[in-house]
Amino acid sequence: MPKFPKGILLILLLLTACAAPKSMPADLVSLKTPAELGEASRRAYLQARSAPEKKEKLEWSHQGIVYADKCLKQAPKETTCLYFQTLNTGVYLQNHITNYQRGLHQMVANCDALNQIQPDFEHAGCYRILGNIFSQAPSFSLNPKNITQDLDRSVQNLKEAVKLAPDYALNRLFLARSLEQVGEKDAAKTELQAFDRLDKTGIDLDYPPWKKDRDSLAQKLL
Repeated sequence: MPKFPKGILLILLLLTACAAPKSMPADLVSLKTPAELGEASRRAYLQARSAPEKKEKLEWSHQGIVYADKCLKQAPKETTCLYFQTLNTGVYLQNHITNYQRGLHQMVANCDALNQIQPDFEHAGCYRILGNIFSQAPSFSLNPKNITQDLDRSVQNLKEAVKLAPDYALNRLFLARSLEQVGEKDAAKTELQAFDRLDKTGIDLDYPPWKKDRDSLAQKLL
């Protein structure tokens, strides 16, 4: 799942970004079905997530978005395409900040749609994504239509993620973080302790900095 580095969205408007490289997938024409396109978007996301260089991350995530766009034109409710378009958009925004609000709106719209169809998809992944967006978004904007930080919505979405997938460790960690942000220390401590007890297989790939986040919270709560 995608993670915005702490504070980065708070300085987006102060930064200037150059044009991002865009690479159209060579096999786009040959992929016909939503299932094929969804799988291609998933593979592109995995490549983007693991790519060592910013340029590669942008190229792979852009390809993932293109696959998903084609898929969703055919099948607007295809869960795999909704989800991996969202994750690829998150990677793209982390590495290219121009028009980031448009990207955030797309991510929120995708996740709202997916949650109406299959809310437990990928361990309640869209509730987890929404929780992180509303935790990390800018705290203020002159444009009332912009997505801004809303910690109550963050907690609400992450509680849904825990309800649907209580054994997926990252749901607990992210909920603990948002609860600590709103000052609910006891509840945050409970969630962090639950996180510590859970199996963490695979979360290094899903969210590499989890140990840093866990230790930071532990210093505040345990």
